[in-house]
Parts: sequence; structure tokens; C-alpha cells
Amino acid sequence: MKTWLFNPFKYLAGNKALWLGIVAIAITGMVCLAEKLHMDGVIDIHGPKETPTYFYFTEPVIDWLCLVIPLYIFGRILSVSAIRFIDVAGTGALARYPMFFVVLLTMLMPKQIYDPKYLMNAIQTNPALLAQVVMVAFLIIPFVVWTVALMYNAYSISTNLKGQKATWSFVVSILIAEVISKAIIAVLIK
Repeated sequence: MKTWLFNPFKYLAGNKALWLGIVAIAITGMVCLAEKLHMDGVIDIHGPKETPTYFYFTEPVIDWLCLVIPLYIFGRILSVSAIRFIDVAGTGALARYPMFFVVLLTMLMPKQIYDPKYLMNAIQTNPALLAQVVMVAFLIIPFVVWTVALMYNAYSISTNLKGQKATWSFVVSILIAEVISKAIIAVLIK
């Protein structure tokens, strides 16, 4: 069971992982659309903002591709094994499925928290609101950690990298992907 939760890539890769990952990304996009939530970074989620419908499905795809490309490049450079793009892309897509649970939990956040002026006033006058926000945030953290662990394991398995090479190249890829995905999404919004 632990392997299926944290490293399903020992059993699933390539096309099968890619299609399962795309389905998970699409379902997550549908929930984002329903709640007007935005996945505007590799592991980011932000509150309601009205955008065209396609945007709720485009954002997670941009996030996924912005991470897959540097991971693939690092894999090609650092690994002595033959690296297939389909394996990096497929396992990378499948690794994003816990973000569905992050989106579901984000729905428990009071909508008012997305207005900073209201939030500061509400926190001072309504300690229950602060407690609710903190509780939901603590529920979300394990799913974000799970997503990152899956992303790392997907990368490690699909590129046959381990140890320091895998760790530092994964961290650098996440940072690159975060910056690039935010920039692309910012440009698309305008």
C-alpha cells in the first residue's frame, strides 16, 4: 500500500501514467472551475478570480509542463540511462493527483479570506475564522508534501537518478518551473 501511495511509478509509467495523470489534472480543473480557484504555480493554489473557463484547465497543464521540461533536461544531462520524455511526462502528470485533494480542502476555506482587508479585520474580530483558516491550512500541508514526494519519486524513477544529483536537480527544477509557470500565466491573464 505504501508503494502505491508514494511510488506508484514502479508499476505505472509512460502512456498509462500520462493518461491517468491527464484525467486527474482535468478533474482537478473541473473542481477549480466550479469554485473559481486557480492553480497558478507548480504547487500553488489561490482563491477566486474570474477568468475564462479554459483557464482553469490551462493553468495545471502549464504547471505540469513547466516542471516536466527542466526535469527531462536534467535527467538527460545527469543520468547514464536512456531517458524517455513520455516516462518523465507521464509520471510527472500522475504525481499531481494529490492536488485534487488540496483543491477540495481549499473549498473549506471561508471565501472572505481572499480579500486581505476583510481578512485582517475578520481575524481581529472573529477568532473562529482564524481557527478555521489555520485548521484547513494544516489539513492541506500533508497533501502538498505528498504531491512533492510523488513528483520527486516520479523524477527519480523515470530518470534513474538517486542521491544528491536527483535532489539538487529536482529542487532547481521546481524553482525554475515555479518562476516560468507564474510568468506564463501572468502573461496569459493580460
